[in-house]
Amino acid sequence: MSNLGPRAERISGMDAWQLYQETDLQVGNGVCLMVLDRSSVDGDVCEHLIREVGDRLHLLPVYTKVLFDPWYNIDRSMLVPTTDVDLRRHITRLAMPDPGGLAGAAKAFADIRGRHLDRSEPLWHTYVIEEAGSNLCYLVSLVHHLLVDGDAAMDVVGALFIPGDVSGTPARPVDPDSTFEPRLRSVVADGFRRKATRLRRLPSLLRTTLRTRRIDRAHRRHSPTTPRTALNCTLSGESTVALTVLPFDSMVEVAHAQDVTVNHVLLSCVGRALRMTLQEDGRSVDRPLVAAVPFAMRDADQSDYITEGVGSTTILRIGMCDDIADPVERLTAIAVQARKAKEAQERRGVNLFRQWNEYIPGKAVSTLFRMIERFGLAENIDWPCNAIVSNASGMTLDGVVYANLPARQCFGAGPLYHGMGPSIFALNWNGEFCIAVTADRKHVRHADLITERIDQQFTELLTATRELQIRERGA
Repeated sequence: MSNLGPRAERISGMDAWQLYQETDLQVGNGVCLMVLDRSSVDGDVCEHLIREVGDRLHLLPVYTKVLFDPWYNIDRSMLVPTTDVDLRRHITRLAMPDPGGLAGAAKAFADIRGRHLDRSEPLWHTYVIEEAGSNLCYLVSLVHHLLVDGDAAMDVVGALFIPGDVSGTPARPVDPDSTFEPRLRSVVADGFRRKATRLRRLPSLLRTTLRTRRIDRAHRRHSPTTPRTALNCTLSGESTVALTVLPFDSMVEVAHAQDVTVNHVLLSCVGRALRMTLQEDGRSVDRPLVAAVPFAMRDADQSDYITEGVGSTTILRIGMCDDIADPVERLTAIAVQARKAKEAQERRGVNLFRQWNEYIPGKAVSTLFRMIERFGLAENIDWPCNAIVSNASGMTLDGVVYANLPARQCFGAGPLYHGMGPSIFALNWNGEFCIAVTADRKHVRHADLITERIDQQFTELLTATRELQIRERGA
């Protein structure tokens, strides 16, 4: 890349981890599949998107940032803005796979999610999939996970959801205190300053770690034990994706009736669906499955964090109580587990994983995951979870548009990791609860085996909830 912008920003340790953990088969991309109504576009949808993104490019800083890691860099990589962004290289067409429609788009999703982005370019790409005779088109967008994290994705690409002409809207000013000139002297000085800061704060972090470990030991009885299952395997690199939609109003109905959250309802359906899928394939499950659930610690004290931009999102480990057949009893048990996990994390009050990522050498992380991949070691490691289950905020407004086209549905997914199981990603979109199940072929032959059982489990839970309410009113 040429024409580097005047200010560089250092990526945090956690963001850098998303780069370090990449291998041939483990790719750090966030993926989004959006269903758009293209009926208002007379010409080429791809050309329409190129124009709309071009008009908003000054409001999309992640679309113009490129990795910068010169030979004289003594710390983590940096991001620098560039004016040399060829949108025709980043927004391209893709043929619709059979059988077409949302199922065909899901096949494209599965193929695209594992593609490595070119690190010499801004780390994003959008594929446009059209279908002859249909007013719908499908976008599959890749953005590297170091640039987006959970709910922050909407903030990062929010300009694409603003209707009308925004070409005259001023860009956000760059904070000069968190950036520096990408020159040798500035880069080296910033690297030394950050290393000195880490060294100075290391004793405090060690004390915090010991305190936190004591809290963890005191509450260990509430921590679920993750069983080793066929889901905890080394990735093969061949993905399968299935999509399903549940009525959000019905999700809320169950949550209110049972005094739980929508996230608890999701976990109840997902856990039982995963257990049934494993058992029907002849695979054993000797304990309840455990989900890794992203959790935003918005009230956490970050005053002693090593660098800015560490973020507040951490992971809760929640037992999914999938050994309980009764849907209402299972939901109640999950709510208890989830609340205890949340209370324990809030009591800890610190995100140690993100903190220690400021110190872990990148080459050590890369070597670890490459060894796991090369020698198939994931099956011999005790992993913290059997699946990653995310519930993002989504869009609750009527008439959502993307690049001035009505956005009917949206499905997301994060990366797949060796040993961590499939990814189940849900978000509320215009009153629909859009769920994407992304899995490796070693997890399950076809991801729709899981989505079918999620649908089944929710139907059973909704029916049981309504029957319980009828009995309670009758009493």
